[in-house]
Amino acid sequence: MSAPQLHRILTIDDNAAIHEDFRKLFADENKPSEAFENLESSIFGGTVKTSLAQTFELESALQGQDGLEKVRAAFAAGRPFTLAFVDVRMPPGWDGVETIERLWKVDPELQVVICTAYSDHSWEDIRRRLGNSDSLLVLKKPFDTVEVLQIAHALTRKWELAREARTAMEYLDRKVADRTKALQQEMAERIRVENNLRQAQKVEAVGLLAAGIAHDFNNILTVIQGHAGILQSTPGCSPEMMESISQIADAADRAASLTRQLLVFSRKDVVCYKPLDLNAVLANATAFLGRVLGAPIQLAVQPTPGPLCLTADECNLEQIIMNLALNARDAMPDGGVLTLRTSIEVISEEDSRRHPQARPGAFACLTVADTGCGMDAVTLTRIFEPFFTTKDPGKGTGLGLATVDGIVQRHKGWIEISSELNRGTTFKVFLPHSGELAPIVAKTNAPFMLPPQGREPLTILVVEDDEAVRNFAKTVLIANKYRVVEAVDGVEALEVLARQTSKVDMLFTDIVMPRGISGRALAEKAREERPALNVIYSSGYSAEAIGATWLHGPGVAFLPKPYTPGELLRAVAASNVS
Repeated sequence: MSAPQLHRILTIDDNAAIHEDFRKLFADENKPSEAFENLESSIFGGTVKTSLAQTFELESALQGQDGLEKVRAAFAAGRPFTLAFVDVRMPPGWDGVETIERLWKVDPELQVVICTAYSDHSWEDIRRRLGNSDSLLVLKKPFDTVEVLQIAHALTRKWELAREARTAMEYLDRKVADRTKALQQEMAERIRVENNLRQAQKVEAVGLLAAGIAHDFNNILTVIQGHAGILQSTPGCSPEMMESISQIADAADRAASLTRQLLVFSRKDVVCYKPLDLNAVLANATAFLGRVLGAPIQLAVQPTPGPLCLTADECNLEQIIMNLALNARDAMPDGGVLTLRTSIEVISEEDSRRHPQARPGAFACLTVADTGCGMDAVTLTRIFEPFFTTKDPGKGTGLGLATVDGIVQRHKGWIEISSELNRGTTFKVFLPHSGELAPIVAKTNAPFMLPPQGREPLTILVVEDDEAVRNFAKTVLIANKYRVVEAVDGVEALEVLARQTSKVDMLFTDIVMPRGISGRALAEKAREERPALNVIYSSGYSAEAIGATWLHGPGVAFLPKPYTPGELLRAVAASNVS
């Protein structure tokens, strides 16, 4: 059973006898009795149990000022009055109407009954002064006991319902506000995802364009590098001519490096792992960095003594240095110091616990430190997310550090970062230390490798849609005593194989070709009739981008573009031996 609801009633009247009458009236009301239950039944209908009845706590005030102080204290204490009986005449202080005006300024929800024996104020006058309020009743003196109790019960119940309704509305308002906030967050997240998608689509479109350009450039560079190599091996050239040819070859090498950077961006890069000296790579990169960073940035390069050996892709290492340096430059708009340092770090078992990708062993470490604005803890947790950037719109793609992280992971390494706001940021890139370098092979003009003496020359089918590349490959192979048949694409190659009466020993084919038959499909069809046919694939894209699982195996090799005459001949010789 529910406990009775306690309601506090305030009587404001200058007649003390009235207060006594109200005390007796409501004291009797709070006692369980048959009369009380009958009264409840007459007010609300049906049978009302005493245990559910309302109870009242009565307080009195002789003047309006006293009543106002009691209402103010009760409201401040969180125990407001439910109902006030206010006399109209209370000389010498405020009259009842002025008292009610002041009471409602403190507690607007207070239910009020005006008690009067005279026509001091008309109803119109009262409504004009107090407003058209539904919290006000007029009770004429002398009043009937049942009438007072009916009013008390009705108005206190009305006060309860008003509070319940207000609580319900506040709850609904909170729910609406919470849902509105959630919808705003969902909309903001949707906008962010849509923006990222548009950015990704733009990057993908640029990447496809870059990949296409780089692929075509590799064909052109294959011809330039190839013929430069042929000229370098031609005897009788004057020193001046050889110097000119060397300049052409070097320029082609630099162009090939730039082309590979385009392919790195498009993720179709030819990844070339080889033994390198990190200090030498850093020296090459810093020669270019000085022009990029600008005058306000002081560059301090601190290489470790001696070579720092690792097996990596040189272009990828240069891109790591470039991206981290440019990121540091943007963090120092007013200038600062950028430090590039290399070292050998030996990671113990205990040290390896500081980073989830760390492991024990010796590692080549590249440190890139700046004195810029730094990052807070929240930003540090997101810097490798694709498309996340702290730069203004249009000033950053959010891919620079994501690309660095991808390259480092591809090289089986990891990155550690420390940063403080206004104190700068330090990146430490750990890459496996190999302990040795590849021997430096001097350039030579010696004749190309020839087939072994006493063995019948091989017949090689060269399939290449780029005529200049095809003619270069054919020229090199014929000059070195190989027999060559050629085809523009896969369809013509199958026709050539069908017409060829003599044995074809090797297929040298581009992978991406027109007319619907790729180099892979051509090789598979050719090997159905000639299972022993050796295949060398060639492409301006990397083996990883194309699908390395089928580019390696018995009788299969891959030669990335651009390639030199020597690289072509070595690939043919190695494939023939296998």
